Amino acid sequence: MAESDERLLLVTSIPPRFGGEDERRQLSRAGLTIADAVASFEAAGFRVVSVNREGEKAGIHGYPTVEIVEVPPGGLFPNKYGPSFGQILATFGDGPGAVVNADIYMVKSDVARVLRERPGTVLIARRLDVATQAKGVVGTYNRGIDGIFFSGGALAELAADPDLGAFQMGAPYWDILLPTAASLHHPVAFVPAPFLLHEIHPARWNSADYKMLRERAVKVIVAHARRYKDIRPQAAAFLAGLEGFLGGPFEPLTEKKIKDSAVYMNLWLSKIEQSPTRIVAVDYNDPTINRFISQLFGHTAEALSIANWLDAREDDGKESLLAKVHRFVKLILRTRRAQKKVARVKKLFPN
Repeated sequence: MAESDERLLLVTSIPPRFGGEDERRQLSRAGLTIADAVASFEAAGFRVVSVNREGEKAGIHGYPTVEIVEVPPGGLFPNKYGPSFGQILATFGDGPGAVVNADIYMVKSDVARVLRERPGTVLIARRLDVATQAKGVVGTYNRGIDGIFFSGGALAELAADPDLGAFQMGAPYWDILLPTAASLHHPVAFVPAPFLLHEIHPARWNSADYKMLRERAVKVIVAHARRYKDIRPQAAAFLAGLEGFLGGPFEPLTEKKIKDSAVYMNLWLSKIEQSPTRIVAVDYNDPTINRFISQLFGHTAEALSIANWLDAREDDGKESLLAKVHRFVKLILRTRRAQKKVARVKKLFPN
């Protein structure tokens, strides 16, 4: 088989079903499913491997083309969440590939070809949350990423860092830490939405874990940048920018500095997002994206919010008018926050 015909590796972690609340929640989801996600990965030219903790393979059914690889408990929560990124990145060796959450539908594209042909490439993407039952788009999830795509060896420095590798799929903050760390070594680019779609559902992590992992991520990224600052200009720039943002040195660390450093990491990624890549050709004729396309491109986000609210006033469906007004207000506030974030990024990174 020619190299161009070989499927690239895509690693995810399909949650097992052993009955009880987890299985009920998975089976009750409407719209896009994990089976849809797997099919979309394969249609994009990837071979799908699900990395799971020991004993989980027995609870994964209905994905005959997916290879299930069990690994020992690892990471910061050995008996909770998914596999560690140390385990995940070890699966690739020096090869190219992708890491994508299991419930993400990937719109058809030539991303696999790009990874083969462009050495040193690291691409990341935020998901577009959709609600099939509401027949609409909720909006782009801006608190992290749901997919990272890389050419061979492009994440070698990340794979060599055990502190970074201790973060886990399914837990908070890997989706901010990994792309930030990758950007210190290679030019990182966002593939703009709509590329990854996600059916909305309740989060499974809790605030205590989030707070702990936020502090851990801040410490790990600073240590990683310091390790490479003399040979990676972006690592030195990251540290200098962080010190300027904090108004002084990183240590001694306080709760405020932790929060502000986390904000800085998000702004660093937002700076990158201001210049999204066009090297990936996304097929907007993909039948799944066509289900939402009129709402994606027919209006600005704010105009769409107003249109949704006006529709709500005339709709006698199950959702109450109060609930629809509440949803409208949330969408307006989200738009305002996004506008303020863009302004803040431009002020912090004027060049």
